[in-house]
Amino acid sequence: MNNQHDDPVLIIGAGPGGTAILDVFTEEHLTKIAGIVDTNADAMGIKHAKALNIPVFTDIEQALDSISSCVVFNMTNNDSLSDIAAKRVGSGGVIGGQEAKIFWQIISRLQTVQGDLRENQSRLKAVIHNVSEGIVTINTGGIIENANPAIEQIFGYKQDELIGKNISILMPEHDPYLQSYMHTGAQNMLGQYREVTGLRQSGEQFPLELNVTEMILGETQHFVGILRDITERKKAEDKLTQLALYDQLTKLPNRTLFYERLGFSLSQSKRSKTMLALLFVDLDGFKAVNDTLGHDMGDHLLTEVAKRLGESIRESDIAARMGGDEFTVILTNLQNLDEVSHIAGNIIKALNEPVEFKGNSCNVGASIGVAAYPEHADNADDLVKKSDTAMYQAKSAGKNRHCFAS
Repeated sequence: MNNQHDDPVLIIGAGPGGTAILDVFTEEHLTKIAGIVDTNADAMGIKHAKALNIPVFTDIEQALDSISSCVVFNMTNNDSLSDIAAKRVGSGGVIGGQEAKIFWQIISRLQTVQGDLRENQSRLKAVIHNVSEGIVTINTGGIIENANPAIEQIFGYKQDELIGKNISILMPEHDPYLQSYMHTGAQNMLGQYREVTGLRQSGEQFPLELNVTEMILGETQHFVGILRDITERKKAEDKLTQLALYDQLTKLPNRTLFYERLGFSLSQSKRSKTMLALLFVDLDGFKAVNDTLGHDMGDHLLTEVAKRLGESIRESDIAARMGGDEFTVILTNLQNLDEVSHIAGNIIKALNEPVEFKGNSCNVGASIGVAAYPEHADNADDLVKKSDTAMYQAKSAGKNRHCFAS
């Protein structure tokens, strides 16, 4: 009974066994059901057969008379019915007794397994459709084969809009990554979370976390990607970085980040054999502004100083706030000390301009100490110490000027 030209099946017995056989052959669609026989017209299998427009009989002789050729399944415990059927279709055309019992046990087991499988599939489907992570399946060519509903929330596309499209529509950089894996087979490309750039339907780029696993179905290779929008997490990380490494008032690098940048810049200068200078800037008259005009004016003044520092130096230079009214500036790729003097003069000139705030005006100056690598020091600590000392020399010499370390 494995093709459409096989004899149809007559089922004797419409109880649980007969009903199960009926269900199996009905679902198979390749085996024709000639009818089902049971003396109980209200048997479960009889009702089921009627609903499927399958002939029903209450007498085996009547059933056999109406069917010219068939295979008989006797799913009852009455072996005499098998004998009656065998006289019409031959003993080889009847399955009954112990053989039918074994067949019924196999069918029961298969139905149990099938039920468990359906339940597990339903659970898996529910999980896939309700997780917040996006899940996509692609083939070796990077073509999207399936996607879960979360993909719509993350990228803005409808699921059916993505099927058949290349994964680069969601992650422009991922297709070359996939091709690299296909050529090298490097396993470290799979099973690890990594950050990539996602692309929404609107054209907006955003940070995305991706984990790719390989899946073999039959002999066909597929890849499953789990995608997570990490925009909010990155914002939180950036905020923590801002709090840890930047001055909250002026938004300049704080003391911690300053030392990190100074060490990096000094290493670069040593490798490239170029000059670096450190300016230690202390405001002249800041305390008087704070005492007479209040802390709001003082905070506004410090914010304005940070702005003017940034406007007075080159894009490659780094300004930082050390605390209070003390600032530092790292100058890199210098030609000579005259260039340093020019920049220091620009800073002093910019800071001398009046600062207006809520109807009040104030003026401050700046005393600047300068220490350069390699002229004055060859390490970060000495650059800081010598520029700080030079700043006090500038104050002693009359303030609002700059002095080089001796």
